[in-house]
Amino acid sequence: MLMAFFFLAACGNRANTAPKPQSPPPIEFLGTWGDKGDGPGKLDAPVAIAADSLGNVLFADSGSGFIHKFESRGTPLFSFEEARARRATGIAVDSGGAIYLAQAQQGSIFVFLPDGNILQTWRSAPQRHFSGVLGITVDDQGNLYVPDPAGWRVEKIDSHGRQLKFWTATKPLPSDPRPYSVANSSDGSVFVAYAQPGSITKFNSDGTRIISWSTAENIAPDSPPMSGFAVGGQFVFTMAASSSQIRVWTLDGQHKLDSDLTPFLGATAIAAPQIAVTPRGELLLFDPSVPKIFRFRLHLDDLPRSQNDIASH
Repeated sequence: MLMAFFFLAACGNRANTAPKPQSPPPIEFLGTWGDKGDGPGKLDAPVAIAADSLGNVLFADSGSGFIHKFESRGTPLFSFEEARARRATGIAVDSGGAIYLAQAQQGSIFVFLPDGNILQTWRSAPQRHFSGVLGITVDDQGNLYVPDPAGWRVEKIDSHGRQLKFWTATKPLPSDPRPYSVANSSDGSVFVAYAQPGSITKFNSDGTRIISWSTAENIAPDSPPMSGFAVGGQFVFTMAASSSQIRVWTLDGQHKLDSDLTPFLGATAIAAPQIAVTPRGELLLFDPSVPKIFRFRLHLDDLPRSQNDIASH
């Protein structure tokens, strides 16, 4: 009996000292995908990325003239050839699966049914001298929000293509108050990103400013412009050009964490990163120059709200 007691005690001690399973990092790397080519299911020269309500991801490919849909792990789902995609500068998808393709220079928005058939053509403010990606978004009511960098404002278009209103950011303004991307959250808020030196302004859906904050660690005029920007769940994600660090904020502008992605991106930082967040809690970091998609799982809800420390992997 005495021997049995010591045996059970020893087993209990070993169980108590066994290492506990580690929690995943706040931003967990899952893998990469992307197959270069000029046909269906391939990425030639994609210019913009968007995630739909099912967690799939869409691309406008100016090189091949295709619009592609992939499952978030990279499985091709659907492609259709569309000549208008060769001048695309932005893409968005609504809750019903309709696809919105922006041509910034011409001031055109093309609306496609989920099967790829053209539905409508809308007008937006033309951007004659614009280059780069124009981040457009659609809210749950079908309103489309389009940046107007030339007018230093944001345009709101209703579900019938009617221009409802324009609004500009009120003070404090960024040093270059030209918006380049818009995203919305489930509570109806609209977030507008300004590239240089990097700032976010939060509005309600009617254009009333709620809060603004800087996203740059170094607010000097020569700071790299913000390139990656997305809103997903309860968080805002930003990433500067030629950077390996992603920054995370709450919806009210509180800094949540910084995460160094260098171990997954390799020695070369992404020159012009783009970000999409799916409803399934995945972060997709898009390098259009390769092209390659870096896929991450988000574990942010368990972090303390006050955390401001760097989270590295």
